[in-house]
Amino acid sequence: MSQKSDLEGHRLPFADDAARHLAADDAGRDAVMPRVTISRTSNASASQPQAAIAHSPQSGAGVLVSALREADWLTADRVTAFTRVFLVLFIACIAIIPWAAPTMEVGHDFAAFWTAAKLALQGRAGDAYGDAGRAAVAAVLGQNTYAPFFYPPTSLLFWLPFALVPFATAAVVWIFATGAAYAAAVRAMLERGSVVPALAFPAVWVCALFGQNSLFSAALLGGSAVTLDRYPVIAGALLGCFSYKPQIALLAPLVLILTRRWRALAAAAATTLVLVLAATAFFGIDPWIKFVAVLPEASAWSLGGGPGFEKFASPYAAVRLAGGSSSTAWLVQVTAAAIAIAVLILVLRKRPGGAAEIALMVAMTGLCVPSLGNYEVVILAIPGAWLIAQALAQGWLPYERIAVAALYLTPFAMVPAGANGLQLAPIAAAAVAILVVRRIRHLPLPDAPAEIANH
Repeated sequence: MSQKSDLEGHRLPFADDAARHLAADDAGRDAVMPRVTISRTSNASASQPQAAIAHSPQSGAGVLVSALREADWLTADRVTAFTRVFLVLFIACIAIIPWAAPTMEVGHDFAAFWTAAKLALQGRAGDAYGDAGRAAVAAVLGQNTYAPFFYPPTSLLFWLPFALVPFATAAVVWIFATGAAYAAAVRAMLERGSVVPALAFPAVWVCALFGQNSLFSAALLGGSAVTLDRYPVIAGALLGCFSYKPQIALLAPLVLILTRRWRALAAAAATTLVLVLAATAFFGIDPWIKFVAVLPEASAWSLGGGPGFEKFASPYAAVRLAGGSSSTAWLVQVTAAAIAIAVLILVLRKRPGGAAEIALMVAMTGLCVPSLGNYEVVILAIPGAWLIAQALAQGWLPYERIAVAALYLTPFAMVPAGANGLQLAPIAAAAVAILVVRRIRHLPLPDAPAEIANH
């Protein structure tokens, strides 16, 4: 049974309704209304001043603080209606691109995946990592300077089926398939409530516009979050699929070891091994040799800010974007990663549950990977979904609702902020991590007696 908290902001909806009815019945009494809250410990004396304040007239500043603290005006119906408008606007904007912005290359990033898989189908997988690969991308998008293809050969296994159809068709199928998988993962995490806000999340549309693979990553992370407790082998297999993009699951082995998820760890290792062997069997050893050879060029391109530091989402990129030196940026990056890993270790020793563990892992990943792209911000929807699911079940913590809403809108501000030398993505990742840690600390302890505090 879950324990209850006397912290303001944890009130259950039915408790507030009951308090209002009792207030109407006892209008002449000078008594404090009973209130039901959720807490780890009871502290009725500390709540007495809060109850008295709740009955006293509030100043304008007090009303504002209360509005931000509780954010009761952010109801589920309003959020859903608001995000439905977002969704319609996003779809409309994409629909008018051929007329409003005919030079915009929709599916630009997917072209690299598709051409690499196309070369692999022709028995030339190794060529994806050199000039032939860039020439293939140029043949699709037009002459330009393109980054080297630096995904491991295991990634080609996932994109191979898309190379069987023309580029435009493949891009549409990729975007819709990964979008549907992402929506299904978020829906499973929420358990109840609308999935519209997740689909209208601005970071989703960044991925859709460029055909990036972050929706696929988010789907794998969400799937592992909902299966880790009950189906650890499935969760491990999903995490093992990150052999296609290892940096996103950089912390997964540590998380699984800390939480003693041995079956999931074994499944992840086995899945990775199978994918490596399959890629070697299908494409030979040559792609692996050329993949290793292209890594220094890929590192120089990303960490050197080839596409612009505003297009990356790490603490390293934030410092470089602000004009800092490479050595300063590395110092900040290593420090942020060390703090993130230390917090991860301290929090996960208590094994708060599979979904909580993956949510914290994802948030900390945003602080640990120096070459993280800004399109990867969409993976923060996974810890966001976990936070919302916990709030719906246990009640919102103070300022939690307004913080989640602000983080939801962060991708809107990332472009103008980046143009002015400010990278918001690491700040967003740190804020999500803080919210997840805070929520984990308020999780009900297993098999603990429930307390109902009457003030």
